[in-house]
Amino acid sequence: MGRTAKAYIYSVIAAGGCVLAGALANWSSPDLLSWAIYLLLSTAAAVVKLRLPRMEGTYSFAILFLLYGVAHFSFPKTLVAVCAVALAGSLLNTKKRPSAVQVLFNTANQIVSVGACFLVARVWLASGLTHYLPAVLAIVACVYFLISTTVVSGILSLLQGKSLTQVCSQWYVWSFPYYLIGVVLVGLFPSPGSAVPGEAWLVLLPLVYLVHFFLSLVDWHTSSPAILEQPDSAMPRAARAFVLAVVTAGAILLGAAVLHWHSQNPLRFLSYLALAVAASTLKIQLPRVGGTLTPSFVMVLAALVDMSFAEIAVISVVSALVQMLWRPKRRPMLSQLLFNPASVVIGTAFAYAMSRVVLSPWLGHSIVGVLTVATLVQYGCSVVMMGTVLALVNRKPLSGVWQLCYFWSLPYYFVGAAVAGIMTATGRTAHWPPSLLVLPLMGLVYVSYRLHVRQAACRIEQVPA
Repeated sequence: MGRTAKAYIYSVIAAGGCVLAGALANWSSPDLLSWAIYLLLSTAAAVVKLRLPRMEGTYSFAILFLLYGVAHFSFPKTLVAVCAVALAGSLLNTKKRPSAVQVLFNTANQIVSVGACFLVARVWLASGLTHYLPAVLAIVACVYFLISTTVVSGILSLLQGKSLTQVCSQWYVWSFPYYLIGVVLVGLFPSPGSAVPGEAWLVLLPLVYLVHFFLSLVDWHTSSPAILEQPDSAMPRAARAFVLAVVTAGAILLGAAVLHWHSQNPLRFLSYLALAVAASTLKIQLPRVGGTLTPSFVMVLAALVDMSFAEIAVISVVSALVQMLWRPKRRPMLSQLLFNPASVVIGTAFAYAMSRVVLSPWLGHSIVGVLTVATLVQYGCSVVMMGTVLALVNRKPLSGVWQLCYFWSLPYYFVGAAVAGIMTATGRTAHWPPSLLVLPLMGLVYVSYRLHVRQAACRIEQVPA
């Protein structure tokens, strides 16, 4: 082990020791019975380990209890549980007994990570979000995952001679989806005497589907159609007619939205617009589709619940244009610049009409109902319009094109709808600025999803034509 690695390890251990000593100096003993039960369960969970695909290390369910401690117990009591979890995880149910330095390093890493979580959680809980814990734990989970992953990746990078980016990529790809579901479960678990809003459970099913999608990518092969791209030659007549019809309808809808402009909260509109534009620059190139996905649709879905159609239309059009014009692999044609925003506006208009007008008497103010209908309608319109034009341009069967689009985009839409639901619910209980706390969670989903897609694309390139 080199000097740099040793210095790194002992620095982390020293930092963990200082945090633990400071916490124990403020120890208090109320409610010892519930804490003792919590400590026992946390330690037991550390022995139950999960081995993830293509990962040398293992994960335990103890992290869920540690995050629960951040939300419901004091700092000293949670750190004592951290130490017990680290010792049990290091010494029990292991193939090889670790050295004392490894045990101290793992313990210090968790102490530092949980300490940062406590700091963040107390700041946000003090700001009035105690009544909506899932939003608080969303940002807390991001803090823990980022710090813990960076600390462990740092020493692995020094020991293995790999770059920090390479090591972090492995952790992000295979650990984050599983970790994310556990964190959400902790956030949804109510405190004694309290209840969780029904819309909070909206996030569970999409996350389970996301893990299913990631596992499918492990063995994903090339049985899909050939790559779908815009050819350099002129479009077929049927494709031109379809594009013209979509562009015309989109222009009429956008014009009507601008003429009837109305905004109840201009600051919120500008904030959502800015975030949607920023998210539109985070593009994921989809294999064999010739298109990209961005997280910007999350802001559109969140706006669909509470904003006017004019605001939603402007956000969707601007984000679609930015997505096309920001660092494209090839310069978009005029027909694409007109068609893509127009198709987005049409999908948004249908989603708004169905969720906020046609089905409004049945849905009422239900976030789950409105978002479910809006997401399904918007996703359906997007797949139908984009799938149809790709099929006409590339002269491919509609069924094959739609199946390919469905495979890549459906899990991303589902998770985006869940994030939008948590955002909206938080905004209704704690105003809209704190609701943006949920967005870092979507950011980590974006990173994990992009890495999975890149690996799938590399496997495609390695297969002979």
